[in-house]
Amino acid sequence: MSTVAIIIIVVVAVIVLLFVARMVTQRRRVAREREMRRREAEAEGHRSMAADHREKAEELQEKAQAAEERATRHEERADEVAPDRD
Repeated sequence: MSTVAIIIIVVVAVIVLLFVARMVTQRRRVAREREMRRREAEAEGHRSMAADHREKAEELQEKAQAAEERATRHEERADEVAPDRD
């Protein structure tokens, strides 16, 4: 009788250990998936910000080029209307 009780206790202990191990594994998997989703969202935010900054840089570059062209026209006009210095 005592041998049967020991076998039952060992079997129950093994089942409990397997159950606990399974729960720990599932929690770790869920935590990894959650962390991966968080990082993906963060990376997407950075990609979006990078695209916005590129767009802003292109706009500023276009404005700077237009300002440069206006400055060149003003310099040319200044040369045209400047009195002769002979």
